[in-house]
Amino acid sequence: MADEQNADRSQYRIVQLEGSYSAYGMVLDLLSRHPPFADSALSQLSPTIRRQLRLGRNAAALSPREELLAYAGWVPTLRASAELWIENRGPLQIVDAESDAMAMTIVVSESPSVTKALMRRAREMNPNMSWYFKRSYSGQFRAPRKQTVIDRADSETDRDDL
Repeated sequence: MADEQNADRSQYRIVQLEGSYSAYGMVLDLLSRHPPFADSALSQLSPTIRRQLRLGRNAAALSPREELLAYAGWVPTLRASAELWIENRGPLQIVDAESDAMAMTIVVSESPSVTKALMRRAREMNPNMSWYFKRSYSGQFRAPRKQTVIDRADSETDRDDL
């Protein structure tokens, strides 16, 4: 199993995309090929993606040929808002100051190991935050197995538990 994961990791590297037109185009192209984003209006996705790229709130998997394989983007929020959002009882409030949580709002990946690597990098970039995310597979939303993840960069938490 470990050899399998190491072989898989040689096929990509995890990076933080910068706020460039090139990165913006790569992310939009990737999202356009994956539900539920492929069915979303550009006017809904575009501001979120631009903000995530501009503020460095993203992680991406690139192939050895620099092709975008996967993307994850998040926003700072408050735990109370994220709890309501997870339960579909309210909108997600985005806050820039005084946030105590992060919500992963966009994740596109075809590989579970790549998805885990993206989430691991996001948590490393934002230690001591509670994390919230919803799960959707092929456009079908499912109840998350684990609704929140509280992670600390210096903890011994099992990072593959997502």
